[in-house]
Formats: sequence, C-alpha cells, structure tokens
Amino acid sequence: MMDKVLDSREPMSKEKRRYIRVYDAVGLYIQRLLEVPAAGQPVTPLPTNRVRKFDKYEIEGYASVRAEYPAVAQYIADLEERIRQLLLNADEVPTKPTHKVNMSAGGLYFSDSELFYPDELLSLGITLFPTGQRVFADARVVSANDADYYSSVTDKPSYRVEFVRIGDTDRRVLETHVDQLLTKRQHLQE
Repeated sequence: MMDKVLDSREPMSKEKRRYIRVYDAVGLYIQRLLEVPAAGQPVTPLPTNRVRKFDKYEIEGYASVRAEYPAVAQYIADLEERIRQLLLNADEVPTKPTHKVNMSAGGLYFSDSELFYPDELLSLGITLFPTGQRVFADARVVSANDADYYSSVTDKPSYRVEFVRIGDTDRRVLETHVDQLLTKRQHLQE
C-alpha cells in the first residue's frame, strides 16, 4: 500500500495544515473527559481518594497563592490528584499497535469501535512504535465518519481529532517521529 504524505510546505498543496501528516500504526488509549462547564458555572469537584498526603506549604509562595487565589489553588490540587489517579490506574502500555492512524503533531484521524461525537473532549495516550515512546494529549473531536479511506478499510466509526492540550515535549516527540517515518519511507522508495 502506498503511504500518503501531506506536506503543508509544498506550494501546490491544497492542504492548509500546520504539520506534516503520515499514516502509522500506534497504540492508542482513549478516555472521555468530563464536560467543561460553561463560563461562570461552578465546577463541581468529583469525590477523590487521596493517594498520599503532601505538604504544599513547603512550596515557596503557595500559602499566599492559596489565600489570594483559592480557585487557582483548588485547580492545582485537582490537577495533581488527576495525575496521581492516572499514575495509579494507568492503562497498560501496548506492546503492539492497536490503531492505524493518520497523524501529525496537530491531531489524529483514526477508527474506533467506541462512539464519539463532534466537539467531545478526549484524553489520548499514544504509544509510538518501534521506540515505545508515549505521548499524551487532550483532543477535541472535529468530525466523525467523514473520510472515505477508513470507511473502505473498516466498519468502525472514524474520527478526526485536533489536539487542544499537548505539552511542547510531546509535540516535539510527534514531530520527530513523523520526520523519522518520512525519512525512512523516502529511503525505501529510492
């Protein structure tokens, strides 16, 4: 099968993308995120089980931030708790690819048996092969079942997601992985 590569740097390209896209097989872990409340609506925290106790007051400036900005302090506490829960209840790291995707450092296109809806927020864990590197990002479902490529290959619904929260390091890992795939495939074609 011929791999398709979309490069936004090509002058004749009709694509208006910021990142180079490539087809690849990855390990993909998908989890729905809770809906973000509308502006001005209070956030109702989920009941949490503390994993371990920690003393944030040892962090310089934490006491003043907590006193002056209690919402920020609560947000930090909720994020830290989410990280701890993810570490304790983490998904198993795939040892082989689970999904065939079209990916870039800006998003993914994939098929999955789970039903997702446009504008839904997802938390993604992506295992890249053969290195086994893991990348984590939150993404918004941009569209569902709108491309012919996957509909001809699988019966599963297909989705296009755009990364809305991804760390700079994770984005660089994806860019490097895509560049390595392109270099490898170009050498194979020569």
